[in-house]
Amino acid sequence: MNGRSEYLDRLIEVHERSGLSLREVAEACDLDPTYIHYILKGARRPKRDTIIALGFAYTLERVEVDEILLLAGMPPIGGSVRRQYRKAALVEREYSNF
Repeated sequence: MNGRSEYLDRLIEVHERSGLSLREVAEACDLDPTYIHYILKGARRPKRDTIIALGFAYTLERVEVDEILLLAGMPPIGGSVRRQYRKAALVEREYSNF
């Protein structure tokens, strides 16, 4: 490892894999693009809710978000958030069929 934490390595990997710009991610999370930049550079440590929002923006599976949360030393997604996550995924699938 290169001095960065594992959760940050995973977030960077997810961001690169997504092909999304910082602006697109920020808009999806309702955050400032500069803040996303600081997170991915390791200058800011995101809160749990921000990691979950990033999961939505990157359309990650819940298990992958849980993995990142656990690597960051945070509890995994709880039941109510899990239900919202599933509902959002179902809506996304319905719209992608058009």
